[in-house]
Amino acid sequence: MSSLTYEKSGVDPHKADQIIESFSDFLKTRPRDPRLLSGIGPYASCFSLKETLSRFEDPLLVSCCDGVGTKSKLALDWQRIDRLGEDLVAMNVNDLLCIGAAPLLFLDYYACGKLDFSQLLTLLKSIQLGCELAECSLAGGETAEMPGLYIDRDFDLAGFSVGLVDKKNVLGESKVRPGQLLLGIESSGLHSNGYSLVRKLIEREKIVPQAQTPFSKETWAQEILKPTTIYVKHLKPMLNRLTGLAHITGGGINGNLPRIMPRGTEARIRWDKLFFTPLFQWIQSASQLSTTQMLETFNCGVGMIAACEQQEATPILTSLEQTGLRAQIIGSIEVSTSSHKDSEPQIVWE
Repeated sequence: MSSLTYEKSGVDPHKADQIIESFSDFLKTRPRDPRLLSGIGPYASCFSLKETLSRFEDPLLVSCCDGVGTKSKLALDWQRIDRLGEDLVAMNVNDLLCIGAAPLLFLDYYACGKLDFSQLLTLLKSIQLGCELAECSLAGGETAEMPGLYIDRDFDLAGFSVGLVDKKNVLGESKVRPGQLLLGIESSGLHSNGYSLVRKLIEREKIVPQAQTPFSKETWAQEILKPTTIYVKHLKPMLNRLTGLAHITGGGINGNLPRIMPRGTEARIRWDKLFFTPLFQWIQSASQLSTTQMLETFNCGVGMIAACEQQEATPILTSLEQTGLRAQIIGSIEVSTSSHKDSEPQIVWE
C-alpha cells in the first residue's frame, strides 16, 4: 500500500510559502505605515500605539469582522474578482466608522479549494487598494487550502479590522435623540448584500454579464459588481459632527437603522428621498418584491445613514458634496408614538 501524504490528499504545504515569496516585489512596493512594526510573515503583527494614543483622553480599541458573502461567487462565475478586496475592506471599516472609530489595521482570511497564484495575487492587490482607500494598514492575514470543503477555484473571503476612538466620541444610541435629522448618503450600488437573491434572479432572467443593461451605459457585470463604497475619507473628518451612523448592509435600512437608535424613539423617513436608482427599480420589478421586502434586503441606494443635530445638517451635506458623494435629508428621529415609553426603536415610512 502506497503512503498517503498531505500533498496527495489535496494540500500542498509548500505552495503557500512559494506564492508569498513570489509576491516579494508587491510587498516591498506597497505603502508602509511606520507604526506597523511587522507585516506579512510572522505569526502575528505588531503595531505601535505610542504616538497615536497621546492624542486621546480615554482611547478605546474597536474591532469587527465581516466578509463579502455570495458576491464572491458571482464575481468568480463572471471572472470579475479584481474589485472584491475593496468590498472586503469596506464591509469592515465602514462598521468601525459607525462607532466613531478611525481604522488602524486590517487583516484578511482567504480560504480556497486549491491555491491559485493569479487568483490570490489579484485578491491581495485589491485588498491592499482597499486599505489605502480606508487609510489603514494591511497587517497580515491567513491563507487556507481546504479541498473538499471548497471545490476547484471556489473561495471565501473574510476580513478583520481594528480602529481607535476616544470614549467621549463614541457614536450611537447614547447620542441619538428626538429632534435630530437623518441624512441619507448614497451607495455605489448593491454593495455586498442581497446577492443570494440577485444570483437567482440573474439565473432566471438569463443575464449575460457582458451585455449592456437597459438602464445604464454599463454592462451587467459593471453595474452589479460595483465595489462597496469605502466611506472613510468622506466621513472621518466629520465624525465629531455626527451623533450616529448606520451602515446599511444585510437586513437593509429596516434592519440596520434601529441599531443606533435609543428605545422610545422612531425614525420617520420619506421613501421618495432615497437614491432608488434604476438598478434597484429593476430588481424590484423583476423579483416582484414588495417595498417592505426591498427595505429589509437591500440598501436601496443609501449606503450610510447619519444622524446629526439640525444645525449641523447643512455643513455636513456641503462637505459631503465636496467629496463627490450625494447626500440629503431623508427624515428625522422622533419620540415614539407607541403607548410604551420604553418601546423598541421603530421606522415609520412616509
